[in-house]
This record gives sequence, structure tokens and C-alpha cells, in this order.
Amino acid sequence: TIVTNAQRMQRLVDDLLDLSRIEAGRWIPEPVAVSLESAANECWAMFADRAATRRVTFPRAFAPDATTITADPHAVRHVLQNLVDNALRYVPEGGAITCRSERADGGVVLSVEDNGSGINSDHLPRIFERFYRVDPSRSRDEGGTGLGLAIIKHMVEAHGGKVWAESTLGEGTAVRSWWPLGDVSRES
Repeated sequence: TIVTNAQRMQRLVDDLLDLSRIEAGRWIPEPVAVSLESAANECWAMFADRAATRRVTFPRAFAPDATTITADPHAVRHVLQNLVDNALRYVPEGGAITCRSERADGGVVLSVEDNGSGINSDHLPRIFERFYRVDPSRSRDEGGTGLGLAIIKHMVEAHGGKVWAESTLGEGTAVRSWWPLGDVSRES
């Protein structure tokens, strides 16, 4: 119990420090060309054991003209890790978490979609606020800090992008992030 609570407190402190740095403008993205497939595969590797236990799959669907974005690789990994971790909390056993990309509005939309329990439309406008939880009792049991979506919102916006969620109760949730196109020669 002590170790679990100490780990939860460490996650909370780390998330608060990250959010504070981002909001204060002390975190500046260092954009390079990021392969979305590589970032998604790296992210999934972190959760593969947990997902395998519940028979959750991770299909990927990257449009041929949307396989790379110009972004800070740490930010892209953080966004994907947070969204996959959240989806794993709510996707049913034998479910799927899909990572996809497509070109849209002069940029690339990167999405993480699940076939989980979904989010009531009343909550959608607030899920990117710090400490906001749709189901506070369940999130606390699972170790969420209530800061993850606020952090990724600020990270995506620091790139000139935007993030939003679409959801239907009983069918699942899709969190989408739009990243502007850029021209960077370095690759991650």
C-alpha cells in the first residue's frame, strides 16, 4: 500500500511539474520529423503485457500521406502514451485501441480510438481541464492524476495544433490531435 501510494504521489508531482513548465512557457518543442508508426509501436511496447492480459489489440491505420509529422518526439510519445494508457482503462476485454492518421486542414490528424465505455457528451468539453475526471472513483483506483489530458492539450497547442475528443456512450472514444505540417530535415 505504501509503495502504491508513493508511486501515485510521484506521478502526481511529475505531472504537476510538467504542466507547470509547459504553462509557464519553459518547455519549448524541438520539432523534427517523427515517424508516427515508430512512435506508435514504441508506445504500444510499453503497454503490450497489460493489453495481452486483457486480449486488447492495437490496430494501426496510417494514411500514406500522413505517416510523419514535424513535432517534438518527446511530445508525440507523451501524447500517445497518455491516450493509450487512458484507453486501456476503459476498453473491454478483447477490445481494440486503434491509432490512425490522416491529412486534414493543412496538417495531420493523429487519433487514438477505443471501443470502450465512452464518455457522456456533457463531460467532453471539460476532459482537457486539469484534475477533471469523468469517473473520479474509477480513475483514483486506477492511479490517474487527472492531469494527463491537460498536459497533452498544452503540448499539442505548443506546436500550433489542437486536440479534441469525440465519444458515444457504450461505443467508445476517439481523441484526435491536429498537428500542422512542417519542414524539418532531422528525423526521430
